[in-house]
Amino acid sequence: MRGTNEGWLLGRSLVAMMATSALPALAQQAVGQEQTSRAVGDSPMLDEIVVTAQKRGENLQKVPLSVSSFNAATLASSGVNAVIEIGQIDASTNFSSNTGTVIPYIRGIGNSAANIIGNEASVPVYIDDVYYTRLSSAYLELPNVERVEVLKGPQGTLFGRNSSGGAIQIFTRDPGEEFKASGKIGYARFDTVYGDVYLGGALSDRIRADISVSGLDQQDGWGRNVTSGEDVGKARFINVRGKLIFDLGDTTKIRLIGYYSRMRTSQGLNNDIYRGTISGTPPLPSYGPSQPLIALPGFYDTRNTATNSLNNESAGGSIKLDQELAFANLTSITAYRKQTEAYDPVDGDGTAFKFLQYRLHSTDTQFSQELQFKSPVGSPVKWILGAYYLDSRQGYDPTTVTGDALTSLDLSEQRIFGRQKIKSVSGYGQATFPVVDSETNITLGLRYTSDRVHGEGRQEVVIPGLGIVPGQVPYDKAFTFNKLTYRVALDHQFTNDVLGYVSFSRGYKSGTFNTLPLTADPTRPETVDAYEAGLKTELLGRRLRLNSAVFQNDVQNPQVSTVITTGTVSTIGLTNAQKSRIRGAEFNLEALLDEGLRLTAGATYLDARYLGFLNAPFYATNPGAPYGLLNPVAGNAAGNRLAQVPEWRFDLGLNYELKTSAGLFSASANWAHTGNYFWDPDNANGQDGVDLVNASLAFRPAGFDQLSVRIWGKNLAGEKYYIQQQELAGSAGHLGGAAPPRTYGAELAFAF
Repeated sequence: MRGTNEGWLLGRSLVAMMATSALPALAQQAVGQEQTSRAVGDSPMLDEIVVTAQKRGENLQKVPLSVSSFNAATLASSGVNAVIEIGQIDASTNFSSNTGTVIPYIRGIGNSAANIIGNEASVPVYIDDVYYTRLSSAYLELPNVERVEVLKGPQGTLFGRNSSGGAIQIFTRDPGEEFKASGKIGYARFDTVYGDVYLGGALSDRIRADISVSGLDQQDGWGRNVTSGEDVGKARFINVRGKLIFDLGDTTKIRLIGYYSRMRTSQGLNNDIYRGTISGTPPLPSYGPSQPLIALPGFYDTRNTATNSLNNESAGGSIKLDQELAFANLTSITAYRKQTEAYDPVDGDGTAFKFLQYRLHSTDTQFSQELQFKSPVGSPVKWILGAYYLDSRQGYDPTTVTGDALTSLDLSEQRIFGRQKIKSVSGYGQATFPVVDSETNITLGLRYTSDRVHGEGRQEVVIPGLGIVPGQVPYDKAFTFNKLTYRVALDHQFTNDVLGYVSFSRGYKSGTFNTLPLTADPTRPETVDAYEAGLKTELLGRRLRLNSAVFQNDVQNPQVSTVITTGTVSTIGLTNAQKSRIRGAEFNLEALLDEGLRLTAGATYLDARYLGFLNAPFYATNPGAPYGLLNPVAGNAAGNRLAQVPEWRFDLGLNYELKTSAGLFSASANWAHTGNYFWDPDNANGQDGVDLVNASLAFRPAGFDQLSVRIWGKNLAGEKYYIQQQELAGSAGHLGGAAPPRTYGAELAFAF
């Protein structure tokens, strides 16, 4: 699993060689060719945006749903290299990463325990129409993204599976008839080499193929482990993704997709005590008198006896069939994925002592099948009928706990096993049809879902001289959750450029087991009833696009992150609050200010509070030895703000292109503001507001259209903030995982 340094160096060299080997030939080919003008001023209107938010291609401005869409050019001009950075250009979306797992939030709905094996996010992510039960951050480092769609509000009809907060769709580009090649190689701060390459085209009259490879190798860390001397905050990954498309006549198309991903990182994990708090001394006489341990002055440093690190490897594929029938269009999507994760020793006590250490090994396998029947193009009533099946198996096999906390009890180690199996079946339908006149439409959608969730858990301890001894009565139970979700929307086209809509929708997130450890019944399902009214406009001859919405989400049994303590071991899991409510408003603006100058802006306001949470964990600092945090007590969090949901988020971007006799200059600058928020339901510890400033400058020389150079910088203001925080009773106290520091770099790119 871990591989060798030589293997990583080979991957690093592979990306570099593939990118650079094409450059000499491209440069020679470019000599004497005329530059193709691409000034924005040649097209005085904003481009039409086509989305598939309703499982068919439609103009963004005609869809009665709040959707943000970003194509490859928009992402590149905004300096977004990975989909996880989308939140910096969409104020309603926020991505975080915990233990290498992507955790998306939309309009304040999400859960920070989505990194725990078996718990799926409240905002599902689809890549090329395939739902991923668990998403490694390396998956989002795709060099061939065609577009990203962010669907806001519950998507309980067409998407269904755990889409209580919304859905995110990522589409990679299909190979065309002509051969295409593109790529880049770059060097960045912290001795980071990165690059990608894409090759695609026709193999015959009816077969097209492509392959993309991307990778990164960061040799220096953001900080240092002062106990071991190792670097912390390092990352390596390599992604390979390929497509084969078979055009079997005018009515049949088959897409075969395969991928492989490998990642090793110590980013997105707790690195030390949360800044501004103190940890304590583990309660063992051999450690000496108890005293508070002050957090390190180095924000990115750690005192941990183990440098927390994750190794992730995954592979999978899908088959998509599109078939035109006499009465409808048929789509079949079959997918399989297998992912394994293994952790190096993880420090569990947040101190320089070997009190608690974890080794986690987890697996995640999924198979899915979806069938869709859609109305033909041009049908006056747009309808879709579908069925979906998911077979998912996840678990820890096992998690091993060692350290002085166990040896003091005459135990050498503790082993925790937790496995969850999910079989989900659903059927759905939606139709949009005109009423009164052709300018008014009503959309009705319905979905029925049945989820069978089976959990198995057991624990063992190893006693010197006796060997393995059962640590608990094994748990083995199955539960079935059935739910009806639906959507009703009414839209009216006031003018050709102004659409208004109102909607009501219900979303649902299935109940789930806490797998670390798996000792109790699953959480109850989370249900969201969402009310929304929106306005979509294009003004000033389609030079200004302004979309806005107001909404309210009423959440029953919200699944909330909590701490589960078993003996000396504390882990993160889920519990249910009784009720929460989110009221908010958002707007998104895009404007052509002048020839070559584009402005984007967005704002989201959220009033997000618990209306009922009687069993919320409340922590207090231990004022005396051994310090740290006291064990939590159950409290009433009603009226408190939802965890990890800021009241305000803003984004602002400027992109400018200038054509000169020397070539084309492209500049971009983006500012993203996230207001302050609390990490946990007790609202005791919070993150101050964060302002991220990113910028880039690119140049494409005249006569060499295939080549460009770019310099870039991210977090230019050097904001020091956290991407995660955990409250743990005992010496650990508040643990924090640092977000990326200021980074900058330069790259050479080609495309032909």
